[in-house]
This record gives sequence, C-alpha cells and structure tokens, in this order.
Amino acid sequence: MGAFIFLFLFCVFSFQSSATKVTYANFHVTQCGDAGPEIQYPYQIKGQQQQYDALPGFELLCKDNLTTIHFPSYGDLVVKSISYDTKNIHLLDPEHCAYHVFLKLDLSLTPFHYFYVLKNYTYMNCSTSLPPPFVEVPCLSASSYHVYTVDPALPVPGSCKKVKTVAIPFAYSPFLSDKSLGLRFTWDLREPEDNDAGNRTRGSHKSPNIVIGSSICVFVMAMLLLISIKVGWATRNNLHQKEGQLLQS
Repeated sequence: MGAFIFLFLFCVFSFQSSATKVTYANFHVTQCGDAGPEIQYPYQIKGQQQQYDALPGFELLCKDNLTTIHFPSYGDLVVKSISYDTKNIHLLDPEHCAYHVFLKLDLSLTPFHYFYVLKNYTYMNCSTSLPPPFVEVPCLSASSYHVYTVDPALPVPGSCKKVKTVAIPFAYSPFLSDKSLGLRFTWDLREPEDNDAGNRTRGSHKSPNIVIGSSICVFVMAMLLLISIKVGWATRNNLHQKEGQLLQS
C-alpha cells in the first residue's frame, strides 16, 4: 500500500509538471530553404497548412528561400535564428542599420519585446559633425547631416535638434556596430481563453507525452491496486487459517 501511495503521488506531480511545460519539439517543424531557421509553434509560415490556428504576430514570410517577419511600424526583418528554449528570435535588418530599426520600430502592439535590458537614448540630428565623445551613427548620417544617440540628460548642442527619445539596448558605438546587433527579441505567448478559436488552438497544442504519461500512470496504479487487493486477501486468508489451527489445537 505504501508503494501504491508513493507511485500515485509521483504520477500526480509528474503529470502536473508535464502539463505546465508545452514541449515545442512535439510540433511539426518546417523550414524556408535549406539554410533557414527551424519554424515551429508558435511561429508558422504564412500560407502553409498548419496543425494549429495562426497566432497574431507569429506569422513568417518565405520568399526566395529567405525567412522574414513583418512589423507594421518598420517593415520586413530577416529571421536569422530562433531559440525556442530561451524564447529568443534573432533578426537582421535588410538595410543593414539596426539603429534605424531602433528608431522606427514600435513593439507595443506585437507579442515581442527586446531580449536585452533597455535604456532611454535621444537621437540627435546635427548640421555639423560633433567632436568626441560624441559618436556618429554612419548608417543614419550623410554629408549634410549627422545623427547621434546620446543620454537624454545631455544638453542638445546649438547645431543639433532632438529627433526622438526611445528605449533601446545601447547607444551607438563603433565597437558595437554590427548590422545585427541588438535585434534580438523575446515573446509573450497570449492565447484567447473564451472563444472557440482559442479553445481549438489550445486543444491542438496539448503534448502527446502528457496523454501517454497519464495513461501509463493510470495503468500502473490500477495494477498495483489489484496486486494490493490480492495480497490483502491472501494475508487475511492466512490469518484465518492460522486462527483456525490455533482453535483446533
């Protein structure tokens, strides 16, 4: 009986653990081109038949073997990689200017936010080049104007005007000027709870491991219970026999 109770508790805790961890590996994996990132839940390629309902903001585009994601506030960004364990999507700007993306991108209506800790920086557009320690952002500048990202507390020079203050991962630095730098996002998965589409979506996301594991637990517990009942009957029969022998003697 003690073994039965132990196994019952073990199965309960194991089932709860598996029920709260949706294993992405259980979902169908697709790919855009041979070198593209693996695409699975919650993402899907737009226009392809999927085993789950489309989730807003997680549709990817596949064109010329290139995987992209569209942001209404900016446009298309190239998907370099997706880590489903850490919920980290790494993007590239086709225009090779991450600081233009930082300036224009509005994530408020998307399921995404920056993977890094953010800090407010002010973009300044200056008619003349500024001396150090100011560092110009080359991909946003031209011969007639110069763009900088600075601490909002700094006074704006007379030759400059403030463009916008935004929360970004870091100010521009020539040591941090890679075109893909900072374009890492994580996501919040929010599914509807009260409508039929949401119910269908959640139903299709249930891991088969949960069903198999719970079935095995039920079967094993039933067998142990049956064995426990048989052992109990045998024990009682032995006791009755011993009592009968004692009375006869």
